[in-house]
Amino acid sequence: TSFLSRLKTFDSHAPRSRQDKYSLAECGFTYTGTGDLVQCHYCGILLGQWEENDEVWQQHAVHNPKCVFVLLYKGMEFIENVKNELNNKGSDNSGIRVCSCKTEPYDVDNNNNSRAHICKSESFDVVG
Repeated sequence: TSFLSRLKTFDSHAPRSRQDKYSLAECGFTYTGTGDLVQCHYCGILLGQWEENDEVWQQHAVHNPKCVFVLLYKGMEFIENVKNELNNKGSDNSGIRVCSCKTEPYDVDNNNNSRAHICKSESFDVVG
Protein backbone atom coordinates (compact mmCIF):
# COMPACT_ATOMS: atom_id res chain seq x y z
CA THR A 1 0.00 0.00 0.00
CA SER A 2 1.09 3.57 -0.57
CA PHE A 3 1.97 6.09 2.12
CA LEU A 4 -1.19 8.10 1.34
CA SER A 5 -3.47 5.08 1.58
CA ARG A 6 -1.88 4.12 4.92
CA LEU A 7 -2.17 7.71 6.15
CA LYS A 8 -5.86 7.81 5.24
CA THR A 9 -6.54 4.95 7.69
CA PHE A 10 -5.58 7.34 10.50
CA ASP A 11 -8.49 9.70 9.72
CA SER A 12 -10.32 8.11 12.65
CA HIS A 13 -7.15 7.75 14.76
CA ALA A 14 -7.67 8.16 18.49
CA PRO A 15 -6.99 11.83 19.35
CA ARG A 16 -4.94 10.88 22.42
CA SER A 17 -2.40 8.93 20.40
CA ARG A 18 1.17 9.51 21.53
CA GLN A 19 2.53 8.96 18.04
CA ASP A 20 2.23 11.13 14.96
CA LYS A 21 0.08 9.54 12.25
CA TYR A 22 2.57 10.61 9.57
CA SER A 23 5.40 8.77 11.31
CA LEU A 24 3.26 5.67 11.78
CA ALA A 25 2.21 5.65 8.11
CA GLU A 26 5.79 6.29 6.96
CA CYS A 27 6.93 3.25 8.97
CA GLY A 28 4.43 1.02 7.16
CA PHE A 29 1.59 1.07 9.66
CA THR A 30 -2.14 1.39 9.14
CA TYR A 31 -4.64 2.17 11.88
CA THR A 32 -6.75 -0.76 13.09
CA GLY A 33 -9.58 1.37 14.48
CA THR A 34 -8.93 0.24 18.06
CA GLY A 35 -7.19 2.46 20.62
CA ASP A 36 -3.67 3.19 19.37
CA LEU A 37 -3.21 -0.25 17.80
CA VAL A 38 -1.52 -0.17 14.39
CA GLN A 39 -0.59 -2.92 11.95
CA CYS A 40 2.26 -3.13 9.46
CA HIS A 41 0.84 -3.52 5.98
CA TYR A 42 3.80 -5.72 5.03
CA CYS A 43 4.59 -8.09 7.91
CA GLY A 44 1.28 -7.90 9.76
CA ILE A 45 2.73 -7.09 13.19
CA LEU A 46 0.38 -5.23 15.52
CA LEU A 47 1.82 -2.68 17.95
CA GLY A 48 -0.03 -0.70 20.57
CA GLN A 49 0.18 1.08 23.91
CA TRP A 50 2.76 3.48 22.53
CA GLU A 51 4.88 5.58 24.87
CA GLU A 52 5.53 9.24 24.11
CA ASN A 53 9.27 8.69 23.60
CA ASP A 54 8.91 5.60 21.37
CA GLU A 55 10.67 5.98 18.02
CA VAL A 56 8.40 4.26 15.50
CA TRP A 57 11.08 2.87 13.16
CA GLN A 58 13.03 1.53 16.13
CA GLN A 59 9.97 -0.14 17.65
CA HIS A 60 9.14 -1.75 14.31
CA ALA A 61 12.71 -3.02 13.93
CA VAL A 62 12.90 -4.28 17.52
CA HIS A 63 9.64 -6.18 17.43
CA ASN A 64 10.05 -7.60 13.94
CA PRO A 65 13.63 -7.35 12.69
CA LYS A 66 12.63 -9.67 9.82
CA CYS A 67 10.11 -7.24 8.32
CA VAL A 68 11.10 -6.68 4.71
CA PHE A 69 9.52 -3.19 4.75
CA VAL A 70 11.88 -2.08 7.52
CA LEU A 71 14.80 -3.74 5.75
CA LEU A 72 14.01 -2.04 2.43
CA TYR A 73 13.53 1.44 3.89
CA LYS A 74 16.06 1.45 6.72
CA GLY A 75 18.54 -1.28 5.85
CA MET A 76 20.20 -4.08 7.79
CA GLU A 77 22.70 -1.68 9.37
CA PHE A 78 19.83 0.25 11.01
CA ILE A 79 18.30 -2.96 12.36
CA GLU A 80 21.66 -4.11 13.73
CA ASN A 81 22.27 -0.68 15.30
CA VAL A 82 18.87 -0.81 17.02
CA LYS A 83 19.64 -4.29 18.37
CA ASN A 84 23.07 -3.18 19.57
CA GLU A 85 21.66 -0.06 21.20
CA LEU A 86 19.17 -2.18 23.13
CA ASN A 87 21.91 -4.58 24.20
CA ASN A 88 24.17 -1.72 25.32
CA LYS A 89 21.39 -0.10 27.32
CA GLY A 90 20.54 -3.41 28.90
CA SER A 91 16.96 -2.84 27.82
CA ASP A 92 14.60 -5.56 28.94
CA ASN A 93 11.86 -6.52 26.50
CA SER A 94 10.73 -9.43 28.65
CA GLY A 95 7.58 -7.57 29.68
CA ILE A 96 6.36 -7.28 26.11
CA ARG A 97 3.32 -9.38 25.38
CA VAL A 98 3.65 -11.58 22.33
CA CYS A 99 0.82 -13.51 20.77
CA SER A 100 -0.15 -15.37 17.68
CA CYS A 101 -2.91 -13.65 15.74
CA LYS A 102 -5.13 -16.67 16.36
CA THR A 103 -4.65 -16.94 20.14
CA GLU A 104 -5.15 -14.85 23.25
CA PRO A 105 -2.23 -12.62 24.28
CA TYR A 106 0.17 -14.08 26.78
CA ASP A 107 2.96 -12.62 28.82
CA VAL A 108 6.48 -13.84 28.13
CA ASP A 109 7.50 -13.46 31.78
CA ASN A 110 4.06 -13.57 33.47
CA ASN A 111 4.31 -9.83 34.12
CA ASN A 112 0.95 -8.16 33.57
CA ASN A 113 2.51 -4.68 33.49
CA SER A 114 3.47 -5.02 29.84
CA ARG A 115 4.22 -1.80 27.99
CA ALA A 116 3.16 -3.01 24.57
CA HIS A 117 0.91 -5.59 23.03
CA ILE A 118 2.26 -7.25 19.96
CA CYS A 119 0.46 -9.69 17.74
CA LYS A 120 2.54 -11.04 14.93
CA SER A 121 2.18 -13.32 11.98
CA GLU A 122 2.78 -16.99 12.68
CA SER A 123 5.62 -16.97 10.16
CA PHE A 124 7.92 -15.09 12.54
CA ASP A 125 9.78 -16.23 15.62
CA VAL A 126 8.86 -15.06 19.10
CA VAL A 127 10.20 -11.57 19.83
CA GLY A 128 12.50 -11.16 22.78
